Amino acid sequence: MSTRDRLAGSAERVAEGVWALAGSVASAAGSAATTASAALGTAVTPLRAAAAPVTDPVLDRAGSVADALADRGLTTKRVVLGSVVSAIVLLTVVPLAFLLWTSVWSGFPGQFDASLTGENFRAVYTEGFFDVVELLSNSLVIAVGMTLTGLALGLTCAWLFVRTNLPTKSWMELVLLSGQAIPGYVYAIMYVTAYGPDSGLVDRALRDVIGVGLPVDVYSPWGIAFVVGVNVVPTFYLLTVPALQDMDPALEEVSRIHGAGAFETIRSVTLPLIKPALLSGALVTFLYGLGEFSIVAILGARRGFDVYSTAVWKAIGSRFPPAYGEAAALACSLLLVTLVLVWYYRSVTRRKEEFMTLSGGGKRSRTWDLGRWRWPIAGGLWAVLVVVWVLPTLVMVLVSLHGSWTGAVDFGTLSLAHYTEAVTDPLLRDAFTNSLFVAVGGATLGTVLVVGMAYYTERTDGRFRGLVDFLSLTPLAVPGIILGSSLLFTFLWMGKFHPLLDLYGTLTIIAVGCVVVFLPVASRIAVGNVVQVHAELEEAARIAGASWLAQMREVFLPLFKNTAAVIWFFLAIHVFQLLSIPMMTYTTDTVVVPVKLFQLYMYRPNIELVSAISTVFIGMTVVLVLLLRVFGITFYELGQR
Repeated sequence: MSTRDRLAGSAERVAEGVWALAGSVASAAGSAATTASAALGTAVTPLRAAAAPVTDPVLDRAGSVADALADRGLTTKRVVLGSVVSAIVLLTVVPLAFLLWTSVWSGFPGQFDASLTGENFRAVYTEGFFDVVELLSNSLVIAVGMTLTGLALGLTCAWLFVRTNLPTKSWMELVLLSGQAIPGYVYAIMYVTAYGPDSGLVDRALRDVIGVGLPVDVYSPWGIAFVVGVNVVPTFYLLTVPALQDMDPALEEVSRIHGAGAFETIRSVTLPLIKPALLSGALVTFLYGLGEFSIVAILGARRGFDVYSTAVWKAIGSRFPPAYGEAAALACSLLLVTLVLVWYYRSVTRRKEEFMTLSGGGKRSRTWDLGRWRWPIAGGLWAVLVVVWVLPTLVMVLVSLHGSWTGAVDFGTLSLAHYTEAVTDPLLRDAFTNSLFVAVGGATLGTVLVVGMAYYTERTDGRFRGLVDFLSLTPLAVPGIILGSSLLFTFLWMGKFHPLLDLYGTLTIIAVGCVVVFLPVASRIAVGNVVQVHAELEEAARIAGASWLAQMREVFLPLFKNTAAVIWFFLAIHVFQLLSIPMMTYTTDTVVVPVKLFQLYMYRPNIELVSAISTVFIGMTVVLVLLLRVFGITFYELGQR
């Protein structure tokens, strides 16, 4: 047996142990939220005793706890799902309540001597406090461009990597996922230094060689939309890969046997089967596009291009006194859009049986043979990757090696001084340690919550399923600054009730806030793929006498662990780089890397050091993906492992 196989086997055994531990921890932790179990109503079924003795000591202990709970009219299922649902509701309703309260409050947030009023809505929608029509139009341009770019490139890469024998796709995925480590505002800086008119390295080189610059303007609305869309392509890739892995390849085989070509099979078979994941990806991408801030703030500032998020930011940060009420009233319109889109999504995916293609029959897939088109397609895709990712990254690396960037390469001044500072500076080192804690803790908490939430909304008949699903998307409608403020005030008040609830100034509040921000995307990954795991497998285990906990441990979680791995990876990378929540909740002891980067760029303009730190980000992501490869794990092949 090779070293690779032994490592893969070890990783599999470790994963099984983690799932067992997670089940035990979830069962024990659930007892703290028994009061929430009544809300689940018809979402539960009575706990069944195992027909045969269970030899696993973990399940023995879990069974004893379950018996004790059953004596009190509770079940393991009610307690575990009740705990998860309660946490989801608490984490989403608090920011939502804060947003609505601020929109109808005459004073500042936390100013309790004010009163309820409708003046904020009147000022925004009838008196021209904001140019709502222009903001809506600009936001729609960004959202549509972002969605189309993410869909076109993300879905194309996912299908080619998972369903075809495309050469070098392993390295392509490595390049694609490395972009996950780049914060949005750094992405904007990369494109300015690479493709910016007059000052971009590529634009200047073309003018020197052929006398004409680039025909694309990164400062135009559609140019900004494209850059924002490129930034979200890896996310769309991760949203669709699990669905393509879990679909039954036999259905495509039938289409091919009956003479359908590749495009006809994709149109009539593949795309309809992964419709939940596609709708999830498009829905979340569009809503994030409506609330996009960092890239628009940098690229749009040159020509005064504003969207909802930048208008809210200016209303709070550039006005005196800050217009909290008007900003919250403007954000409420995004909440209405969220409600309409969630209703549409749930109406389309209500008949879940149409998408249940992962069953107990085994599904080792046969990839499409691209034939003589293998290398031309690979070459074209590599060209796209070089233009949109590799070249801007290389320009960023060149910038990081200069003492002072002037828009032209000066090989005589190249040095590693900024990398040395990035590694040795104690403040940067502390920020990195804090970010690592927040990323790992937030990713783990978020994965547990969204997997439990997806199971509740898609695998039970609980009366509050639609409400919980809607609440998981509401953070999209709350701008990051207001969301950060709501968490800040929430934990300030909670600290007055009991010292154990005083999380102000801790890394925990940052981790929790980051989980709330990325809950919509993570939940769409989970919900979009849980419907493909057929319920007949758990039903078979139930008929055989397995308890619900045993069904989860032995059937559902092993089948869903591919998607869970994608969710954890997505959350860890994005929580590490998030700026909005830490900016509102950090203290001198809890500075994280994104805050440090923002301070370096805004208050001590140092694009060279920012580029060096961002390059280190990319290197860390590449190392993480390579470590996964050591254990035989690639995202486009997770379903085959």
